[in-house]
Amino acid sequence: MLLSDLIADLRLDLSDPGASLFEDQTLERCVRKAVFRVGRDLDQSLSVTAGEITPDPTGEVRELLVIMAQIHACQVMRSATANAFSFSSGDKRVDKTGQPGHWAKLEADLLADYRQRLTELRPATQLDQESYILTPSGLTPVIYEQGIDLDVVE
Repeated sequence: MLLSDLIADLRLDLSDPGASLFEDQTLERCVRKAVFRVGRDLDQSLSVTAGEITPDPTGEVRELLVIMAQIHACQVMRSATANAFSFSSGDKRVDKTGQPGHWAKLEADLLADYRQRLTELRPATQLDQESYILTPSGLTPVIYEQGIDLDVVE
């Protein structure tokens, strides 16, 4: 699947077919980040090589990629609108201070949808805030007791 095809789908889902909100470069970055994260969550080796996503994502995997790319696009817009302003002059008023909150709400809704779809696709997957902390298996504590003489070899 071509990266540009997924970006076109992303533009449609973000209601930005005329490229008024997002530049192609921004959406390409969002898709590249989504490919990495979805691949990790599905335990697949998805990658972008020469403008093409391999292996070819189809069906639900493709939808997960679009949803995760939307989540990253929301994060971009939260940053871009963080310094939004409120202005009034006479009977006219412009208030853009709520934009970051609206993007954050959309991001949270999309993340909930992503987690639900991922759980349906891979029921054994446990997704919570701590799920991305890698903990090696087989860890055992080392207990030192005071007063134990150890033979030191020199």
